[in-house]
Formats: sequence, structure tokens, C-alpha cells
Amino acid sequence: MKSGEKLCLACGLCCDGTLFDNVRLGPGDDATKLKTLGLPVSSSRAAPPIVHFPQPCAALCADRSCRLYADRPLQCRVYECGVFKAAHAGRITFAAALRLVKRARRQADQVRRLLRELGDFEDHRSLSERFRRTQRRLESGRADGAAADTFAELSQAVHRLFLLMHERFYTKADPGPATGKIPG
Repeated sequence: MKSGEKLCLACGLCCDGTLFDNVRLGPGDDATKLKTLGLPVSSSRAAPPIVHFPQPCAALCADRSCRLYADRPLQCRVYECGVFKAAHAGRITFAAALRLVKRARRQADQVRRLLRELGDFEDHRSLSERFRRTQRRLESGRADGAAADTFAELSQAVHRLFLLMHERFYTKADPGPATGKIPG
């Protein structure tokens, strides 16, 4: 197994609802086939409609592999996180990339634990959606002192996780050759 494959199988953050709320289907993706394969594909009411399925992905296995890997949508085929790109380009070692993945997974697990403490057991929803729903519920005045303290801890944990995601995992435009400026 290649280092990049090991990194992705150790991570899964792009599929487990940590990085993204949903996956948009592109023009070449077969929504009917993906539905048949078990993905809950739906369309928005926008014009033109946006065809997508929610994260965490229904095709994500416990070992972080994809049971639909050969048939996965284009967005899944082309996405490479910032950590993967940095390791592949030699800007960081694969060992350092694995440490970043482990750190991010620990932080995401802490967020999930705190959400459960606050009564959110909807593991089929993305972390950001679960946080927003919990925030609305607690800010509507239905929180006692202990829940308010746990929510404060959750808010800080979400903030730390999302900072790490933005700094290391979400992709950015590559800088130009010698200037270090973003082209365009």
C-alpha cells in the first residue's frame, strides 16, 4: 500500500462529516446509479437544482475505506486535502501528515463526545450541522448551568478543530512560481 493510501485510510475526515456537510454531484455522475448503490442522493429546489448527498457518507466503512470506491462521484475522485498535498509534494513527511491526521481525529472525537453529552446522538449528520443545531437549541434558553459549561467547552473544541481544518486540511490555491503570490 502506498503512503498516500495509508494516509487517507488513517484519516477519512473528508467522508465522515468532519470536513464537509455534503458532496455535490457533477455532470458526469450518475445519480440514479449512486442511489441504487445506497447513497441518499437528493436535489435542492434551486434553479438549476443541486444534486448532492449528505456527509457522513453512507459508503464509508468502519476501516475508513469506501465501499463504492470504483463508482464514487467526481468530487470524491479529485479531492485531495491540504495535508495529503503537502505530504505528496514533500513539504512535510508522511509521518508528520499522519500526526496531523491523528490530532484532527482526536479533536473531532472530542467534539462528538461533547455533542453526545449535550444530547445530540445524530451521528448521521455532519459535525458542523450538529453543532449549529445544538447551538440553536441551547441558545433558545433550554440550557441549565452544566449544559452551558459543556456548550462553552464544545464551542472552544469546535473552534480549535475548524482552525486546524482551515489551516491544514482545506485546499488553497497554489502560490505562483517564485513570487509566493496567488496567481490571478
